[in-house]
Order: sequence, then C-alpha cells, then structure tokens
Amino acid sequence: MKIWWERLFGPHRREYKRYRALIGAWPCDLSWYRSAFTLPSSSQSRESYLLHSYERLEFLGDAVLQLVITDYIFRHYSHFDEGEMTELRAKVVNTEFLIEIAQRLKLSELILTDPALLPKRQDYLADMVEALIGAIYIDLGYKSAYRFIRRKVFPFISWSRVEATEFNYKGKLLELVQQKQLGQVEFVVQERRRTARGEVFLVRLRLNGKEISTGTGLRKKEAEQAAARAALKLLKD
Repeated sequence: MKIWWERLFGPHRREYKRYRALIGAWPCDLSWYRSAFTLPSSSQSRESYLLHSYERLEFLGDAVLQLVITDYIFRHYSHFDEGEMTELRAKVVNTEFLIEIAQRLKLSELILTDPALLPKRQDYLADMVEALIGAIYIDLGYKSAYRFIRRKVFPFISWSRVEATEFNYKGKLLELVQQKQLGQVEFVVQERRRTARGEVFLVRLRLNGKEISTGTGLRKKEAEQAAARAALKLLKD
C-alpha cells in the first residue's frame, strides 16, 4: 500500500509516472533508473562510481539485450549456422542502432548529469539504452526487461534490411591488425572457377606473407569478407 501511495501521491510521483510511461510498468526502486541516467565523473570515488553511474548497469543490460536478440534469431532463422547467427546479431546490436533507439525514446531528457559535462560523441546514448534495460531487469525482472525490448526496441528493427546489410569484416580485421601492430594484410585471388551458381572466387588472406585463412564468394568482395571473417575468429581465439 505504501509503495502505491509513493507512486501516486509521494514527492517523487512525477518521476515514477515518467518511468512508467517509458518502460510500461511501475518502477519499484527509482535508484536503479537514476543510476542508469548518470554518467561517471572523474572526480567520483570508486564507491560513488559503483553506486551512482550507468556503466555497471550497461554491462548487465547488454547481456539481457543480447539474450533477447539471440533468442529471436535462434527461433526465426533455423537455416542459419552459428557464424551467420552471430553476424546477424552483430548487425542489430550496434552503437548506431542503439543511439537511434535512445533518440526515439527521448532518453536524453532523462539524463541527470550536467549537460556541460556530456561527451561530444553520442555513444553514451547507446550505453544508456543498455543501462536502462539493466535497471529494468534488476528492478522488475527478466519478463519486464523482455517486454520492454520487444515493445520499444524490436519495432525499429527491419530484419529484411539487416539481413541485406553487409558486415564489414575486412574493415574490422584491418582495424584489429593496426591496433595490435600485427603487420601487413594482403588479399590474393587464388582461383576463379565457373559453377552452376556462376563464377566463384577463392581468396587467400596473408598476414606478413603467411596465409592464415581463405574465403569463397560469387564476388571478389564477398570472398574477401569471408576470408577476413575467418581471420578475425582466428586472431581473437
């Protein structure tokens, strides 16, 4: 009874109602949502940082979002193998998409940090979507977090468009090689052969002259992406 009085007539009733409109359910503990919309400060103590910033909730929310997306892909893409499911999920759960979700939900209006201290890049908005999901999960449980994702995130996913989007494995590989200073990457077309599907390219990927992966595709670019995908998995394992 007390919690309902707090929600409807207490000093924080507007805050309760605002979060209810956003997440589709009454919050129990507002402190989780306040943390979700508070950026860490360099002047914070470690104790304050752990209690009053979004980053721990972001870690939790990212896992919950990944699970819901993964579950959907597993059930609706039975013709995809593990690698294809992983690629499809990566196309959905990315910074640009989450920033778009944050903007559509007007999450910037809920940020509790001084606007003058906000980063110039908008990546933090993507983090706050995941932090909000983490707050819902820890406050109301998995079912509420699942419903929020299905009602507020899924409507903006165009699965047909996502499927058609090419994932830039080649760019990711070159970025990783540069970051770790692993050397020179070279893509070599080893073979072009005609099949019933058309011409197929076989590309060999060399790192510092040593072959580490191969890829095939109906286009040279497609074969290079396949080789880069295999190389990325090898270098990350």
